[in-house]
Order: sequence, then structure tokens, then C-alpha cells
Amino acid sequence: MAATNLVNLDALIQRADLAAPGEMGEDISAMSIMGLEPRGLLYPALRKPDFQRETSNWSPEQVADLIATFVHRDLIPAVILWRAGTNVFVIDGAHRLSALIAWVHNDYGDGDVSRRFFHNFIPDDQLRAAQRTRDLVKVAIGSYEDHKIAIEFPQNSRADVVQRAARIGWHDIPAQWIRNADHDKAEKAFFRINQGGMKIDVTERRILSARKSATALAARAILRGGTGHNYWHHFEGEARAKIEALGAEVRKLLFEPSLTLPIKTLDIPVAGHGYGSRVLPFVFDLVTVVNHVGVKDSSHKRSGGEVELPPDPDGEETLRYLTAVRDLLRRICSVHPSSLGLHPALYFYGKSGVFQPLALLTYAALLNSWTTKDFVKFTRNRAAFEEFISSTGGVTEAVRRLGSGIRSRPRLISLYLKVVEALDQGSSIETVTIELAKDPTYAFLITPTPDELLPLDEPNDVFSRELKGATFIRDALGTAPKCPTCGGLMHRNGMQVGHRIAKRDGGVATLENAHMQHPFCNSTYAN
Repeated sequence: MAATNLVNLDALIQRADLAAPGEMGEDISAMSIMGLEPRGLLYPALRKPDFQRETSNWSPEQVADLIATFVHRDLIPAVILWRAGTNVFVIDGAHRLSALIAWVHNDYGDGDVSRRFFHNFIPDDQLRAAQRTRDLVKVAIGSYEDHKIAIEFPQNSRADVVQRAARIGWHDIPAQWIRNADHDKAEKAFFRINQGGMKIDVTERRILSARKSATALAARAILRGGTGHNYWHHFEGEARAKIEALGAEVRKLLFEPSLTLPIKTLDIPVAGHGYGSRVLPFVFDLVTVVNHVGVKDSSHKRSGGEVELPPDPDGEETLRYLTAVRDLLRRICSVHPSSLGLHPALYFYGKSGVFQPLALLTYAALLNSWTTKDFVKFTRNRAAFEEFISSTGGVTEAVRRLGSGIRSRPRLISLYLKVVEALDQGSSIETVTIELAKDPTYAFLITPTPDELLPLDEPNDVFSRELKGATFIRDALGTAPKCPTCGGLMHRNGMQVGHRIAKRDGGVATLENAHMQHPFCNSTYAN
């Protein structure tokens, strides 16, 4: 599972288009820490290229360690810069420089600059990581403000802070410059440099390279709920506003309510944590699956043989992509009349309470191809289908055998279609399971061998987080409310009040005539 305790410093250096021509200028060999203050001489000119990945891949410990390294005058690799007009672009070293800016501004993803940047929308995980970083820095070296106060009031300050404060202004941040290069060469330098150290993964590189495409723009809008850097700034005002509104709506459908671990409630989001290094690749995959974009998903190690993603000139395609994802997620779990209200704990999480991206992508591809008639057939057999996937382990076991990549998806879709069809023909769950176990195409998904089961029962003195989550889900799913129409599990985000006796049959809006249903069961299926 990807880490979510990452510090988001993306707001601290503004992004800008690298298209301006490079200019010759008097290049400094180092930057002073005081120049990074909000009104310092250096900070206002700093920019990140708009293609650079988010500055959100370091843990609190890494950020605190970088700051301590600088304060203790240990070696920090040089920041690589490129000048374009009045802007100075950070081609390499954005994380290092942002960590120091965070110290100077006391903004580790939750301060004034970050709140303005994210429109005051700061996820809980981001807040926790920020406070963890601040606490680590406070204990190890003290805040930047502590050092400034120590110069004027040494008698009221820690001895170690007083000792460092007198010389902190003389500390340098080494800088190197890319010279005699236009913006194309500067961009190539970025990608070349970033294949070392913390490498850009395949999906991230694909998003950066196709950053002006509808697919990448839609993924970016969803990632931060329409906040953060507006990659869509070149579109007309109405298109920009719609992109941001749709991004916020889709993010809410995916990631609310917030997930806490270990799981102690069935009120969990459709797509797990909405924060961390795995989110952008997953959202990108979701956009491509729903919109039938010919791009390999994030499990692929090679990018050859794909459809090239052209720029979106006016935002219309980005809006279509976002609308398609929104409509599909409404279908999966929402209060929209089309919603099946699929329960995330059963459909999209493993036995240990860990979100499975493959599961959501599989159902997204499946439901995206269905007609109303297919949804009616599914609803008619939903209770039995849910009993089947619960008893066989669903996607969790498939991931263990096939992997989490795109090659698993067609086989799972085929399996689910086969099960729904067999149930609709009158077969019992037992009969379906027996028949599938005889078919070599599906047998290994139905009858796992003992050595392939999840290792949750290994003796230990302390219950692991996974085992705690597995225990809760096992006990709680059996008591979850079920829809009186289809018998399927109901989730808080995907149910509504319906009439026991329909209004068209004279039913009235009283407590005795009210019950909770899936929206689809209450609307389309009931009719």
C-alpha cells in the first residue's frame, strides 16, 4: 500500500509555463536562507515548470532531515536553475528547496500559502503529515522563527538555537545554472536529471509528457478537487470553472468520507485514501478506462505502442472526460437515481480492508459497457452475486494470481458476466461455483490453495492493522443494512428513502410506508 504520510509542499514554489525564452543574466552561485522569506529578494522570482511532478513525495522525516542537514552546515546537493525573463525555474532540487522554504514560512502543507493554493481544502492526511513534520523540526533544531527570536532575545531561547542563530544568515544553498538553452532543452534536462534519484514512474512520466491532454488535465482536476495549480488556465473562464467544479465533485464521489485505518466503520470511501503517491496514477487509469483512451495503465513498465495523447485546445474534451467519470461514479455509489449503491467494503476492498484499485477499475469497465437491461438483470440477481463474491474472495484472490495490471481486468469481467448470466438462468450459487471450478479458465480464481491465502492468521503477540481491519469487515458486513428490493448491501453514500407502496399505487409519505433502498432500485428497477 502506498504511503499516505507524505508532506505536500507543492504550494510553496509557484508553477509557470516554461515557454518563455531563456535569458542571460548574472547568475548567483548560491542562495541565502533569508532570500526565501515571503518578502525576500529571491523567493518571489522562483518558479517550477508546469510539467514538474508534485512536490509531495517526501515523508516528515525526510523533510526534517533536509532542514537539519542545512542548519548543521552539512553538504546539500546544488539546486539546478534556469532563467526565463524575470522568472527563475527550479529544474532540479524542488523538494530540497521547498523543504527549506517550508521551514522559513512554517508551512508544511497547512500554512497560509498552502491554504490559499488549495482553496482551504487540506485533506486530513496532509494536515497530519504537516504537523508531524513541524513537531520533528521543533524538537530537533527549532523553527526558523525561533532562530530569528534568538538573535534579539538570546536569554529566552534554547542554547543550541542561540548558537546557530548567529550564523544562520551566512549559510548558503548551492546553485548551478543551465546556460545557453531554450525551453525545450530545459525540459529535456529535467526529464534526464529525474531518471536518477527518486525516479519518475512510467505513469507519472506519461502524465507529465501529455500534460495538456484531456486525460492528464482531467486526472489533475480530480486529484486535488479542482484546487492547486490550474493546469487548465489557458481555457476560457467558463470551461475553467466547470473543470474545477467537476473535479471537486468527482473527488468527493471517490474519496469521501475520509478513510482511517484500521477500519472501524463501514462508512468508507469508494477509492480508499485520497492522498498519497498512488492517487494520481490510479485516477489517470480511471479516466482512461471510463473514456476508452488507448493508454496502458500504471502497472505497465513500458510505454511503447500507445496512442499519443494530443493537447485539448479548448477544454471541451476535458469536460467530456470528467463528465463521463462523474456519471460512472454516480452509477457506482451515490444518491443519483442511476446509482446501484455498490458497497465499497465488499466490491472494492480486500479482506484486510485495503483498497484494491483493480477492483474499481474492473467494475468501472464492466458497468461502463452495460445497458439498462443489463443493470436490471444484475439487480435481479444481486443478492446471490454478492454472496458469491464474498465467498470466493473476489478481486483480492484474483490480484494474488494475476497481478494488479490491465491483463487481469478482461478475465475478471468475463468471470462476473458468466456468474450473473448463470444466476439469471436459475443456477444456484453452489452450482455456479462447482461449474467454474471445473473450468481451467476460472478454477484458480474460485478455489485458492492454502499457501495462497492472505497471511492474516500467522501467530503474533500484537494484532496487525490488516488483521484488525479484516476482523471488523468480517463481523460488520454481516450486519450491514440490505436493500429490501434487491437484497444487496447498502452504503451510506448510496441509499435513499423510498415508498413501500409506490406513489402511483396510492402510497403516502409516512414512516410506516418508508424504507431505505438503492436509488436504482427505487427508480428504474421499481418501474
